[in-house]
Amino acid sequence: MIETTATFDNLEWMPEPNRKPFPAAPAAAKVLGPAPVFAITSGKGGVGKTNVTANLAAALALKNRRVMVIDADLGLANLDLLLGVRPTYTLADFFAGAAPLDEIIVTNRHGILLLPGASGVQEMTSLSSDQKAALLTELDAITHELDIALVDTGSGISDAVTYFTAAAQEIVVVVTPEPASMTDAYALVKVLALAHRQKRFWILANSVSGEAEARRLFDALSRTALCFLNVALDYLGWIPRDPRLVRAVARSRMVVEDAGDAPSAQAFVAVAERLMQTAAGGVAVKGNLQFFLRRMVAGERGGR
Repeated sequence: MIETTATFDNLEWMPEPNRKPFPAAPAAAKVLGPAPVFAITSGKGGVGKTNVTANLAAALALKNRRVMVIDADLGLANLDLLLGVRPTYTLADFFAGAAPLDEIIVTNRHGILLLPGASGVQEMTSLSSDQKAALLTELDAITHELDIALVDTGSGISDAVTYFTAAAQEIVVVVTPEPASMTDAYALVKVLALAHRQKRFWILANSVSGEAEARRLFDALSRTALCFLNVALDYLGWIPRDPRLVRAVARSRMVVEDAGDAPSAQAFVAVAERLMQTAAGGVAVKGNLQFFLRRMVAGERGGR
């Protein structure tokens, strides 16, 4: 079991009248440095990547962190369901000129900001430099109001996935014990390392029986990546298989919100603490939100 200093003893996780399970969102934005950006990605679909992103955001909010999630799975965007919001507009409306960014970003009841994607929208890599610059300008205005940003990418090795992932300064690859997940995770790391010159990857083992299985999974990937790609992988943590997590997903809920004492919920809190250590400088990050956005703009000129 993952050790964590987080405690849920003083929190009531079953909703009661006039009670919120999470701390209230800050009344006023803190004056912060530029927010670090973590891309949450995977080699194949069905490994729980979006659920991981939502629960990490919830765990960060539980720690009073101001977090924004960017739904970059532009073809199959669904983070809004897990976060319990119904966006009026999406990124498709922003790029079409139908709505400004401040009308697109929505905040859920726990203070998590969401920049929603859309189903069937034009891929980001096909946007013009002017469109990307417009996104950069508007997001720059809120950068100093955030502690951390998470980008939920699509899965696989498509241009859209590698585009968003390579633009972020920290890459988290979600894997499960399935052989196909392991093979596709390696393929994703290979593409990002060779074609996009990425050298650091965090590995998060999801839906494992325990830490021993998570370590075996990580060691197998790590040995292969080091041998054939000369890339050293970093171990981020693990999320156990948990019936309460399965039930939460079936209800389009986050287990951190629905059952905070569940093993998977506490594991998400432990991983969120690791992200906070990285964001605070415990492990050097490669940049910040402006870095991420300018990497996206540079991609239009072949700079990625």
